[in-house]
Amino acid sequence: MKNITKRLTLFVFAAITLVACTKEEDVAIAPFKALIFSQNFETHPYGSGATEIPISLTGWVNYNTSSTRTWSCKLFSNNRYAEFSSYYSAAGTTDNTWLISAPLDFTKTSNETLLFSTKTRFSNGAQLKVYVSTNYDGTQAGIATATWTQVNAAMPIADDVSTPSGVLNLSAFEGTNVRIAFKYEGSKLTNKTTTFQIDDIKLYEN
Repeated sequence: MKNITKRLTLFVFAAITLVACTKEEDVAIAPFKALIFSQNFETHPYGSGATEIPISLTGWVNYNTSSTRTWSCKLFSNNRYAEFSSYYSAAGTTDNTWLISAPLDFTKTSNETLLFSTKTRFSNGAQLKVYVSTNYDGTQAGIATATWTQVNAAMPIADDVSTPSGVLNLSAFEGTNVRIAFKYEGSKLTNKTTTFQIDDIKLYEN
């Protein structure tokens, strides 16, 4: 009994000593980030190859201002994502295809941060640009009249590699309702038909 009591006393003493010797700076604490919004397309119906099912999400706008094809949902390796390529467009056409989020309320949040991932395939000149607007009215006609601020997101430098956008600070748009837009610029006419895939769109409050 005495041996058990002695061992227990030594254990408690060692534990107290260990805690006392641990400095605050030695404890790594991850920064707190509250998730405001996310979209990974996992519940959206999907197509394959030339069979396309356009992205249709409540409040979102999916529109091509220069032709007819729009962003579609695709599946690969049990993962769904938004995809566009001018490869499947009609001969002689040009694509300016917008995928625009539903309104996001920045009036009750702060230090908003956007992250997403992008993948390219068969790269040959098409581009993906990311924009933010505080005055877009949600209509097809309103795309041309809204004010769009381009966000400098990282893009893939090699095909078939999922590339993080980087941490994109949107705090400049606090106090407003915000729309985030992904715009594909390509052309069957000039053979700029790079495939772009977008996934894991997330907004955090830092």
